[in-house]
Amino acid sequence: MKYTQSDKYRSELQDISNFLELINFRSRTVDAYLQCIFEVCSWLEASFDVSLKDASVSQLRAFLLHLRRPRTDGGMGYSPRTVNIYNCAIKKYFRYVVKRPLDSNELPLCRIDRSLPRVPTKPDVFKLIYGTKNLKHQLIFALAYGCALRISEVAALRFGDIYFSENTIHIPAEISKSRREGKVELPNRLKRLLIDYAKQCCPGAKKTDWLFPGQKAGTHLSRESLSRIFKNRIAELGWETRGYTFHSLRHAHALHYYQAGADLFQVMHRL
Repeated sequence: MKYTQSDKYRSELQDISNFLELINFRSRTVDAYLQCIFEVCSWLEASFDVSLKDASVSQLRAFLLHLRRPRTDGGMGYSPRTVNIYNCAIKKYFRYVVKRPLDSNELPLCRIDRSLPRVPTKPDVFKLIYGTKNLKHQLIFALAYGCALRISEVAALRFGDIYFSENTIHIPAEISKSRREGKVELPNRLKRLLIDYAKQCCPGAKKTDWLFPGQKAGTHLSRESLSRIFKNRIAELGWETRGYTFHSLRHAHALHYYQAGADLFQVMHRL
């Protein structure tokens, strides 16, 4: 059950929500942590009839093991990354609310096998982008690859963030993962594509308008929408088994930039 659909554990949720807001966590992160706290409260009450504040370390470990164990063994079968999100949410709660910090010896994080990202070749990237018939979708992919943008940054761009006179795109601090504003280079090919898109799809657009508006007035396309657009394109190409994600376009930019002669410092600076 979604925590917003229940009136239970309001005190616990409000306590941790206040601290996360004070720390200035992004709304998506706050929402994820509150859902984790709601679920651990529900499980502890059902399994041990104990509140989160009064739970022992062994009971908290039992909850994390329940998440990790496969469904065939009565668990949830969550991935190590997902279990670690719950782990971090619990530690935040005990650190800021209970005032009894838990270290990694008490609640160890799951080890994660970090495989190298699957990166498309330059011909494949060009086929993916310029073989796309929908101009909006083509521009979405081109921005992610040509400017090495994250999916959240592509989704939340405004027309006023495009500086044609400087050949740059401004990344506002509120959509930047680093929380710092910056500028990225606008390639000439992408500049022409942006002009065509503005003329055909958004004539008369103002600087404050979203580059990719959503269906509801005043909104922009969500990350989920962009991810779905990418997955549909991958399916069109028959590349479902290649392991590409929207973020692969950013990885591809970095790899191709390095292969073109840039050193690692230049790649890091661009990203």
